[in-house]
Amino acid sequence: MGSAFVLRKLGGALLTLFAIAVLNFFLFRMLPGDPVNTLLPRTVSQAQKNALRIHLGLDQPVFPGIVRSPQGALEIDLSTLPDSLLQNQFLTSMGNLLVLDLGQSFSERKPVTEVIADHFWPTVLLVGTAEVIALVVGVLIGIRAGWRRGSRFDRLAINGSLVLYAVPLFWLGMLLFYLFATSNGIALFPGQQMVTPGARHTDLVAYWVDVLRHLFLPAATLALGLIAGNALIMRSSMVETLKDDYVTTARAKGLTESQVVRRHAIPNALLPTVTVVALTFGYVLGGAIGVEEVYAWPGMGSLIIDAIERKDFPVLQGVFLVIALCVVIANLVADMMYGILDPRVRT
Repeated sequence: MGSAFVLRKLGGALLTLFAIAVLNFFLFRMLPGDPVNTLLPRTVSQAQKNALRIHLGLDQPVFPGIVRSPQGALEIDLSTLPDSLLQNQFLTSMGNLLVLDLGQSFSERKPVTEVIADHFWPTVLLVGTAEVIALVVGVLIGIRAGWRRGSRFDRLAINGSLVLYAVPLFWLGMLLFYLFATSNGIALFPGQQMVTPGARHTDLVAYWVDVLRHLFLPAATLALGLIAGNALIMRSSMVETLKDDYVTTARAKGLTESQVVRRHAIPNALLPTVTVVALTFGYVLGGAIGVEEVYAWPGMGSLIIDAIERKDFPVLQGVFLVIALCVVIANLVADMMYGILDPRVRT
């Protein structure tokens, strides 16, 4: 793979991250309300509020000529323009980002990186498990459905995938929660948290058994939605690939149908699936927010909701930047893999 191809992809990824960082800064500061009023009781004096505002850096203009009104809305104030050119929240935030400093959490009074780290790995465990299951199962279903086009298995796979693809993940999560985690259903699995509250695990094996029992339902919820999309894409790709000339040539050489599918059809049909899996990574993280709320999973979803309620701008910026970074990396890896699998895209 040529260095020009790699540098071009890396440059595009960095520009995307910068644009997202700028968008995140303004997007969350457009939320109505004042973080200081959210963090402090109503009984405190105005002097105490001003002191906290200075401590958090909220006394500075948001951007040159743009300030936050006492009611919490952004408004233009050109009188602040000369002084705010070199000292404003935007420059401070971007400067901190250049040295990989995401700032301090308004509500928890500790670095944003520590706050995110506490919730990041539970989401990685949930999303990673669901992605692996969905990729393996969805691709296998799509291969068989495309190979046996028009069969009973194909019809069942297509109709089932369309139903699952159309169902909102949070609704599917509530349905599975009701069926398998409540006394009204079978109650096979715990439905809340990542581990049993108050449980004292004697060893690491017991701890991970508890985690896996709690992981089953949220991971199954995410995986079911992803399996449907992967199966539909893989089936469509298989159907188109089996019509290509090189497949007909392989059959003419005397190869069996299974050899044709395994050696020629599947490797080429996987190319679109690789790209789509990376593109849907952001959809998975977005869907995980609703699923985490249903199952009280202590991941990034619960952190986002808490940060929105508290107007914790640094945490919101950090969380969405981390999510964007994961999506960009996933797409970058997909581009690299596509370049390896199909040399034509390198030029």
